[in-house]
Amino acid sequence: MKHVRLFLLLCIAFLSQTTFANHLVGGEFQITYQSNFTYQIQLNVYGDAAGLNGPQGNEDQFVDVATFSKQTNQMVEAFRIPISSTFFVPYVNLQCKNASIQTKVLQYRLQKYLAPALYSNPNGYYIVWDRCCRNSGIANIQQPNFAGFVFYAEFPAVTKNAAAFINSSPVLPPMPPDILCVQELYQYSLQATDADGDQLVYELSEPMYGSTDQQFPIQSVPNPAPYRPVIWQPGYGLANMIPGSPALNINATTGLLSVRPQNAGLYVFAVTISEFRNNVKIGEVRRDIQVKVTACQSNQKPKLSLRLPGATQDYQEGDTLFVTDATDYCYPFSFSDSNLGQTITLEVVPVNFAQKPVITPASGTIAQAGQTLTGQICWADCNVNSPNTLYKVNLIARDNACGNAGTDTLELTYLVVPKPNAKPVIVTQNLVNNEASAQVGQTLNFNLLSTDSDQDDLVVSMEGVGFNAAALSMNLTSLTGKGEVRSGFSWTPACEQFLERTEYDLRFKVKDNSCFTDHIDTVLVKVWLAENPDLVEFLPPNIFTPNGDGFNDKFVMPTLPKDKCNDVFMEIRIFSRWGHQVYDSKDRNFAWNGKNISDGVYYYRVKFEKKTYKGYVTIVR
Repeated sequence: MKHVRLFLLLCIAFLSQTTFANHLVGGEFQITYQSNFTYQIQLNVYGDAAGLNGPQGNEDQFVDVATFSKQTNQMVEAFRIPISSTFFVPYVNLQCKNASIQTKVLQYRLQKYLAPALYSNPNGYYIVWDRCCRNSGIANIQQPNFAGFVFYAEFPAVTKNAAAFINSSPVLPPMPPDILCVQELYQYSLQATDADGDQLVYELSEPMYGSTDQQFPIQSVPNPAPYRPVIWQPGYGLANMIPGSPALNINATTGLLSVRPQNAGLYVFAVTISEFRNNVKIGEVRRDIQVKVTACQSNQKPKLSLRLPGATQDYQEGDTLFVTDATDYCYPFSFSDSNLGQTITLEVVPVNFAQKPVITPASGTIAQAGQTLTGQICWADCNVNSPNTLYKVNLIARDNACGNAGTDTLELTYLVVPKPNAKPVIVTQNLVNNEASAQVGQTLNFNLLSTDSDQDDLVVSMEGVGFNAAALSMNLTSLTGKGEVRSGFSWTPACEQFLERTEYDLRFKVKDNSCFTDHIDTVLVKVWLAENPDLVEFLPPNIFTPNGDGFNDKFVMPTLPKDKCNDVFMEIRIFSRWGHQVYDSKDRNFAWNGKNISDGVYYYRVKFEKKTYKGYVTIVR
C-alpha cells in the first residue's frame, strides 16, 4: 500500500511539473551585460494561457540551462534560473480580447558571472534550454504534441585581445496573441533593439525539436548541438511554413513579418536575429513562435490617402515627397473606414532604415457614416539620414475588427531637404588685428564671441599651430552654447615657453551642429611673448655709512636688474683696491654691512649668466 501511495505521489509531482508543457508556444533567451563580467540571463517562455489545443496547467518554477562552446560543443556550465515574473501579452487589437487565444509570458532571470577563464574562446558560445511539448493541434509539423522546444541563443567571448568585450543580445518586442485571418495580409514588426548598436539581420528559421518528448519532457542538463529540426507535414518547409500569397516572410533589414495565409490552422515557425559588429557575426537570438489562422468575418479595410499642399490629386506610390521647411517638414493625410464605430490606429514602419517620422493623431474613431479623419506626418527638421538618399516608410492604417483587422498601407518615398543653415561667426574682443602681447609670469586674458543667426548649438575649440596648447596650460572656457557663446582665453607663460619661441599662433574654431554638414568659422590669433621689462633704471649707490645710526648702514642694490629667463643673477663679489676679496654672496637680495673693513673705496662685480656689472662703493663712517 505504501508503494502505491508513493507511486501516486510521484505521478502527481510529475504532472504538476509538466502540465504547462502541453501549451508551450515559443520564446527566446535574452543576455544583457550588467558590469564586471556579470550578465543578466533571461529566458522568456510564451505559453497558451487560454488552453488552446491543450489544458492549461502549472508553470515551471525554474529552468535548467547549459552553455556550450561553439567550437567543440563541450559543455561549459550548467545552472538553474528561477522564475521571476509572469504577465499576459497585451493585444494589439483589443476587440479580440475575448477570443479563444491568450498568451502568457513566463520570465526566468539570473544574475550570472561569466568568468573570463571559462568564456574566452573567440569562436563564442551558445546557451540552451530543452523542454517538451507543443500543442497538439499544430497543422504544419508532424506529431506536435510529442515535439519539444530548443530555446537557443549564441553569444561571444567576454574578452577580446586581453580586454573585456561587452555585448548584450538584441531585445525583441513581445509577440502579440492576435488572430490571423485567411486571405488577409498580416504584418507585424519584430524589429529588435540592440544596446550596443550592432547591425541586426533577420531571417526565418526552422523550429528545433530537441531531445525531450512526452515521456521525458525535462532534462536536468540539456544536450549539446546539433539539434534536429521539427518534422514538417508534406507541403510545408522553411520556405513555406505558413503558405499564402505571400507566404510567411521577414524583411532581413527591418524585421517586418508578413504573410497572407491561405488556410486556417495553428502554425509554428522560428525567427533568427543575428548581430554583427564590424561585419563579423558575434551572436544570434532565436525566437520560436506559434500563431493561429482562422476564417474571419468580412471586414472593409480602412482607406488612407495623402495629398500634397496645393495638389489636385492624391500622392501615388513611387512619387517622391520633398520634405522641406516650406511645409514645416510635415504633410497632411486622411483616413476613413466604412465600418461605423471602428477605431483606426496609425503607425509608421521604416522600409530602409529612414529616421522614423511622427504621426498625429495616432488613432481616430469613426463616429459618423462617411466620416473622414485627418492627421499629419512630420519629419525632424534636422534629419539624421543622408540628404542625397531616397528613403521609404510605410504609413499603415489598421482598424480594430477582431480577427480580420483591415489595414491599408501607403509606401512613402521621400527626400529630406536640409533646413537652410547660416555659417557661424567667431571674432576676438579687446584685441587689435587679432594680436596680443604676453609677458613671462603675467596672465594674458582676452575674449572671443561666437554667434549663429540660426540659433544652432555651437561648439568652440582651440588649437595651437605647431604646438599643443593644452600642454602649455593655455585655457579656454565657455565652449558650448545655443546661438551665442562668449569664451575666455587665459595663459600665464613661463620661461620655458619664452625660450622655446617668442611667437605663438592660436586657431579658434566654432562649429554648429547642423543637419548634415557642420559649418565652421575660425579666427587666428598671434601672441607675441616677451620678458618683463626693467621699469627702474639700474643706479647702484656709490657710498654707504655703516656707523650704526640706522641710516644707510648697509650696501644694497634695490634697482638690480630683474632675472631674465636666460640671464639670471649668479653672485656679487667685492674687492679692496689691492684686489683682495672682502665680500661675496649668491643672494640677489644681499646686504653688505662693511663690518671689520676700514673706510675707503671698494670695487664690486655683479655677475649674471650673460652680463656682468662693475662699479665701486665708498665706506664712510
